[in-house]
Amino acid sequence: MRSAIIPLLVIELSFLAVYWVSNLIIYRQNIAELNSLSHDYLSDVARREAQTIDTSLADVSRRTKTFALLTQRALNGSFEPTAEDKARYGFSSDGAFYTKRDIGTTAGFYSNVRPIGPKEIAKVWKLAALEPIMIDIARSDTSISSIYFNSHDSYNLIYPYVDVIRQYPRRMAIPTYNFYYEADAAHNPRRVPVWTDAYVDPAGHGWMVSSIVPVWEGNSLEGVAGIDLTLDTVVNRLLDLHLPWDAYALLVDRKGGIIALPPAGERDFGLKELTDHHYAQAIRSDTFKPDQFNLRKRADMKTLVAAMGRSPDGVTEFTFAGAPHLASFARIAGPDWRLVVIAPTARIHAKADALRQKFETVGLVMLAALFFFYVLFFMFLNRRASRMSARIAAPLDQISALFQRIGTGDYRQTFEGSEVEELDTLGHRLVETGKRLGAANESIRTQQRTVSLALMRQRAANEEQVRFVRIMSHELRTPLSVIDSGAQIIDRKAEAMSAADLRKRAGRLRSSVQTISNLLSRLVDNAAVDIASSPRDQRGVIDANLLVREVAASHIPQERLGLELATEQLFISDGPAFPIALSAVLDNCVRYSIEDGRITIGVHPDGEAVHVTVVDKGPGIPGAELAFIGQRFYRGRNSTGIEGTGMGLYIARKLMMSAGGDLTLASDETGTTVRITLPIALREGDLAA
Repeated sequence: MRSAIIPLLVIELSFLAVYWVSNLIIYRQNIAELNSLSHDYLSDVARREAQTIDTSLADVSRRTKTFALLTQRALNGSFEPTAEDKARYGFSSDGAFYTKRDIGTTAGFYSNVRPIGPKEIAKVWKLAALEPIMIDIARSDTSISSIYFNSHDSYNLIYPYVDVIRQYPRRMAIPTYNFYYEADAAHNPRRVPVWTDAYVDPAGHGWMVSSIVPVWEGNSLEGVAGIDLTLDTVVNRLLDLHLPWDAYALLVDRKGGIIALPPAGERDFGLKELTDHHYAQAIRSDTFKPDQFNLRKRADMKTLVAAMGRSPDGVTEFTFAGAPHLASFARIAGPDWRLVVIAPTARIHAKADALRQKFETVGLVMLAALFFFYVLFFMFLNRRASRMSARIAAPLDQISALFQRIGTGDYRQTFEGSEVEELDTLGHRLVETGKRLGAANESIRTQQRTVSLALMRQRAANEEQVRFVRIMSHELRTPLSVIDSGAQIIDRKAEAMSAADLRKRAGRLRSSVQTISNLLSRLVDNAAVDIASSPRDQRGVIDANLLVREVAASHIPQERLGLELATEQLFISDGPAFPIALSAVLDNCVRYSIEDGRITIGVHPDGEAVHVTVVDKGPGIPGAELAFIGQRFYRGRNSTGIEGTGMGLYIARKLMMSAGGDLTLASDETGTTVRITLPIALREGDLAA
């Protein structure tokens, strides 16, 4: 007891202690890895999406700048609209000059904040030249809410049409609104495109942001051209981000105001995003978001605001909504906004915490099981030890000698027997084990020779693969160079190139892509041939019913699957050929069957073979095409619009033939039946014997 059991108990307890300590170390390492991974991932997401948004906003800014240049030309021109177009305009009772009806073009509103005379009306006729341009720009990008020009003397030209006399306030002074003055000389001395803060649109489109560009005539600011994006558009862009760990993204302007907040963040911030506005009355002045939407004015955002002040891009940890959070942020260069991605730390660590809890539970179960085991074991040993000690010495000597002789390689031994049943059994089993070890030793030598040959074949295959990759690399480099060169030329000269030149360049690019596609097709062909010609794995046998059930469950939903298994165990070779072939057949069934159609799989013995039949409820295969199905790259007429290469059944049939079996098809208008035949390696009765 003292010399054996107690040390064993100490060892077991030591193992448990090591288990718990290692569990704690692994948990901490997992947390560290998760933190590092989440930092890198969220930083990458923030930078990538910020760049995407910046590119999109830059495109809108370019359109706005182009519109501003065209507006300047229109103001310097002499366009005169038709009499019908002029008839749309008229004066209101209080002196405003405006469009009275919608004909699918722009709306105009000359505020009565100043007297309107012939000079002002002449400006309206000049700007009417912009109508087709504004329509084209607005229709070219679905994210554009409206496009407009606001003059310094409060004339507004806007598309789409707005009922201006009802929507706009009387004596509306346009230069007092942020979508005008943020582009004037005081706010924008560089005269470049700028973005406004979020505001309520007087034209009735709700909350939005605008890209605005000043229109100068020498040193005189004639007005501001602008393009509006509603906050709904910006929020929807954020909703398209699929982030792990319940993370979400928000946009923050240069003053710290939240431009766009998705529903996932409304709960944490305690806010309801402002996208719509109920126009109970006209908007007479700037209307911005409340202070609750400004990060710089929220006490719970101090850490994040400080981090964004130190660097345009980065990651920080802070406590928010009563829990620790991780935030990454990146600068959107054009409007100087920030894209902020926020994720709760608890969700990042959730899997590691759950795994730690499971390990702790397993440790407690192990401790309880160990305690009860040793209680019972001590009681048993106390009774048996005294009776057994006198009768085990001699048999143990014989057994020890057996071990020594077997250890020297003399595997064929005999045992004289013992009065102790356990030792007698042990001795005879040791003799049997010696014999099996001898047989196993010989088998190992045989296997070593086989493995050596296989390794030689594998080395040859690897060398062939290396050569193939080198050839493919060489073949791919030329079309890729053509694609890259053509893309650079288009990028540099796109504005100067004609449509014919573009089509010519596109033809070269497509030709290079076709070259790459053909090379990849050959790669697939080689892989398929390798699979079909590989030797069968002879590791052992497996029950056909069990294997069919497992493969079917991995391809077919339970509600569509019907199984008709054999009543007896039928053992087939445990190699990869049959699972691969059955997977290919089931993949075809799922893709070609009617939606929710039932797929029935049957297993039936037939002499020394077993038949596995797969019946689907698809459209069937025409009789004229049935003989060609299973040939390399052949696909029937009813496969149009369905993904595939025509190699699945070809490879499946080759695999079955290499395994000593076959694959046949039968079909009519109600569905298709595929029968896989393969030899039975062992029957249930043989296994019992």
